Amino acid sequence: MNPSPTNRAHRLSITPPASLRHEARRRSSVLATVLLAVLMATIATGIVLTQQQARSRILSNLALRGTTSATFASTFLSQQADHERETAQRFLAAPHVTPQRFQMVVAAFGSGSAVLLDSSGRVLDVVPTDRSLLGKPIAARYAHLTAAEHGHLAISNVVPSAVRKLPVTAVAVPFATPQGRRVFSAAYGVSGSTLGALVDHTITYSQHEVFLEDSTGHLIAASPAGHASTLSVADPELARAVEHSSLGSVTGAHTASTFTAAPVRGTPWRLVIAVPDNELYSSISGWTQTIPWIVFGLVSVLGLGLVVLFARLSALSERMAASARTDSLTGLYNRRAVEEHLARAAASARRHVQPMSVLMIDLDRFKQTNDRHGHAAGDRVLCAVADCMRDGLRAEDVPGRWGGDEFIVVLPSADELEARAVATRLQTAAASYDLLDIGLSEGVNMSIGSATATITSADEIIQAADASLYEEKSQRTLATAAR
Repeated sequence: MNPSPTNRAHRLSITPPASLRHEARRRSSVLATVLLAVLMATIATGIVLTQQQARSRILSNLALRGTTSATFASTFLSQQADHERETAQRFLAAPHVTPQRFQMVVAAFGSGSAVLLDSSGRVLDVVPTDRSLLGKPIAARYAHLTAAEHGHLAISNVVPSAVRKLPVTAVAVPFATPQGRRVFSAAYGVSGSTLGALVDHTITYSQHEVFLEDSTGHLIAASPAGHASTLSVADPELARAVEHSSLGSVTGAHTASTFTAAPVRGTPWRLVIAVPDNELYSSISGWTQTIPWIVFGLVSVLGLGLVVLFARLSALSERMAASARTDSLTGLYNRRAVEEHLARAAASARRHVQPMSVLMIDLDRFKQTNDRHGHAAGDRVLCAVADCMRDGLRAEDVPGRWGGDEFIVVLPSADELEARAVATRLQTAAASYDLLDIGLSEGVNMSIGSATATITSADEIIQAADASLYEEKSQRTLATAAR
């Protein structure tokens, strides 16, 4: 049945003319174009900001790495000084100290040279032996000895040793005796010494240059080891740059690098770390940097890749966040992530008045394993310790790699007995770990310090665990020496 004229007229009246439909499509197209342009501009801005934030985060991590390493060096030296003072107080406070006893004490510290001064700054004994120095006042020649004579622990710049005039750094400690204050100063060579091992094996980062220098620019240690005596000789551009900034970029003869410099607290020293930019920014360069822009180009041409792009950015952000909190070798939390967990655990312990514990773990003879079997074997050992932690801890416990061959475990709501039980369990598991394929028949031996507290801060309980670890390492060293 045909529509009536009235119905036909009504239909025509509500149907827009062609010009109106065209205008509507044009407006919709313009609106879609504007929305797409806004979205694409937002995405482009997001990509740029993400990469800038990633660069900023990497720089912050580098600065934190330098500060953490300098703090570790300061802690090491402080512990060394405390150990020297305790040992001197125990073995060198008698009215007459035999040369044999003095040489035994010096040998225990692995020092090539040392001096013992009386309350007037005169030499009571010296290693290597030089009888011409006995009874002579030499403290005034050395700033660190002068400071120790006034009752202050002192760590020197690079100075010539008293006997052989070789370049050394010294740790001088005053200690009380019935005959008055004495000073014991142990010196360490600037190459191939304990300090060199600290830089080369403890503060180790792949592709990094690490320099430990004194206030005059003389190198105390460097990794990789070189023959330069000063940073200016080793890397002139870097030496000039660190004089003006603690974080920045420098362009050398072959490559551009980024550096960070941090003072070693309690010493006149400074730790400098330099990283080639192609290594430092490897996680956000190459394909990682290009792919978001490829996706952006496809989205701008096709208008269909918006979801894909956001998914890509989200995945990239998650990977970066995971990388910032995870140790790449062992898969455990890194130091920064553990510190966050530790701060929350300490706050919870205070709030609920419950104990918490911290285990500080250091691997025994790890350097010898690296030297004898290679760094690949050392990595196997570190991964084995991580496996033992994953297998032997509770779900709520937080294990992490503290740095080098040091690990840490945060034990929420664990008292002292539980902490000791966990420590024993980890030591047993590590010692029985099968590493025969790399020549270790006894598994992994480790020293563990523990601390338990209720009302505490993260720094306090870490210091207590460090002190416990230091005590255990000292006892093991003395036990080994006695055998």
